Amino acid sequence: MYSSMAPFSKTTLDINKLYVSSNYPNKIPDEGEAASEKQEESLPSKQSSDVSVREESDTDPNQSDEAEAETSPTKSPTTPKSIKCKNSSDFSLFSYNNGVVMPSCRELDSTRSALSAASAFAIATAGANEGTPTKEKYRRMSLASAGFPTDQRNGDKEFVIRRAATNRVLNVLRHWVSKHSQDFETNEELKFRVISFLEEVIHDPELLTQERKAAANIIRTLTQEDPGDNQITLEEVVQMAEGVKAEPFENHSALEIAEQLTLLDHLVFKKIPYEEFFGQGWMKLEKNERTPYIMKNTKHFNDVSNLIASEILRNEEINARVSSIEKWVAVADICRCLHNYNAVLEITSSLNRSAIFRLKKTWLKVSKQTKALIDKLQKLVSSEGRFKNLREALKNCDPPCVPYLGMYLTDLAFIEEGTPNYTEDGLVNFSKMRMISHIIREIRQFQQTSYKIEHQPKVTQYLLDQTFVMDEETLYEASLRIEPKLPS
Repeated sequence: MYSSMAPFSKTTLDINKLYVSSNYPNKIPDEGEAASEKQEESLPSKQSSDVSVREESDTDPNQSDEAEAETSPTKSPTTPKSIKCKNSSDFSLFSYNNGVVMPSCRELDSTRSALSAASAFAIATAGANEGTPTKEKYRRMSLASAGFPTDQRNGDKEFVIRRAATNRVLNVLRHWVSKHSQDFETNEELKFRVISFLEEVIHDPELLTQERKAAANIIRTLTQEDPGDNQITLEEVVQMAEGVKAEPFENHSALEIAEQLTLLDHLVFKKIPYEEFFGQGWMKLEKNERTPYIMKNTKHFNDVSNLIASEILRNEEINARVSSIEKWVAVADICRCLHNYNAVLEITSSLNRSAIFRLKKTWLKVSKQTKALIDKLQKLVSSEGRFKNLREALKNCDPPCVPYLGMYLTDLAFIEEGTPNYTEDGLVNFSKMRMISHIIREIRQFQQTSYKIEHQPKVTQYLLDQTFVMDEETLYEASLRIEPKLPS
C-alpha cells in the first residue's frame, strides 16, 4: 500500500505549508532502483483505488499523527516513516488534475525544482489574510484558465503559484491606491512608475481575465481626477479673496456663512499630509518647518475665532451685539448639522473668551433659547472625558465631516509620550504603531470625502478678510470700552 500518501491525504492544497527544496540530487538511479520503481508502477489498480479512498478519509486513527503535522502552521510536512524511497526526488509534492489538486508520490519535473522569487513570495504571503485555500477555489481557478494549454492547466504547479502571487501584488496595490491616494498626489514619479508596472502586467499573456480587469481598475483610479477636487481648491479661494473688499456680516445669512465656513475648514483640513502626524513635530521648536500644514490649520482656527469676537465687539450698540451673538450661534448649530465640529468649537470657544464672556449686560438680553443652544453645543465639543461626546458624535456620523484636529493631536501626543518605540527585548513596539495607525486612518477617512458645497466668493471673502480683526489685547480693550468694569 502507498501509505506514503498520508501527508497529502486532503485534496486541498495549503500553499502556506509548501516547503520546496531546489537541491534535488541528480543521481541516475541504478538498476536495482529502476527495477523497484517498475515494480511499484505495476501494482494493481485496486490498490490505487484503496489509496484514494484512504486519502479522502480524515477519521483514520492511524493517521492522526500525520494529520496533526499537516494542519500545524508551524511545521513543514514531514516524510512518514512508512516511506522507503531512497531519493527525495522519487516523488513530487502534488499534481494538478481537472481543477483539483491531487497528491502524488511521483511525476516530479526536475526542471521545476527551483522556484522563482515570485513563487517564493506567493508561498510566504498568499494565505496571510484569506486562510487556507479551498478545493473549490482551485477548481474555479482551473476553470478560469481554460484558455491555457492542457498540460499547463493540469500539471503546472508554478502556474497556480504565479496566479496567487499576482493576485497578492494587485491586492496590495489596490489597497495602497484607494486608502493612501495622497502618496500619488504628491509624488508624480511614484505614480508614473506604478502605472508603468501595471501596464506591463496587463500585457502578460498568462494573465487571467479578472486579473487584467483588476490592474486596469487600479490604473483608472490613479489617472482619474477626484470629482470633489474639481469644485475649487484652497489656493483658488484665497487668491479670489485677495485685494477685494468684503461685504459686511449683515449681508450674509447664517446658512451661507455656515456652508462656506464648512467648505473652508475642510479644504484646510484635507491638505494636511499624514507624514506630519509622526513624531510630535507640531510641538517642536521647528514646528513651522516640520508640520507647516498643521500650523496652517491651527492659524485658520484662531483667525476664525478672532473674526467672530471682533465682529461682536465692533458693535457699539447692545442690541447689535446681541443680534450678532445669536446669529453666530445659529451658524454653529448649522455647522453641527453639517458635521463640521471644528467650526462648532471655533464659535463656542470665541464666545467663551474673556473679552466676550464678561459682557454681562449683553448676555442678559440674549434669548433663553440661544443660551440653551450654546450649552448644548458646548457640551458636544467639551474636552471633558477626553472629548467623550465629540468622539461619540464622530463615531455615529458619516463623512463628509470636519473633526476637531486638536483632539487627534492630543491622542497622538499621549501615545508618543506614554509608550516606548521598542519593547524590553529591543523589538519594535507594534502595539504602539497600531494605535498611531488607527488614529491616522480615521483622519484620512474624513480627509478623503469632500463636501458638495458650491463656492460663494462673497461669503468666503468675508471669512478670510482680516482687515478689521483685532488681537487678544485689542479685543479686551474694546470690551472694557463698551462695558466698563463696575466700581467695587
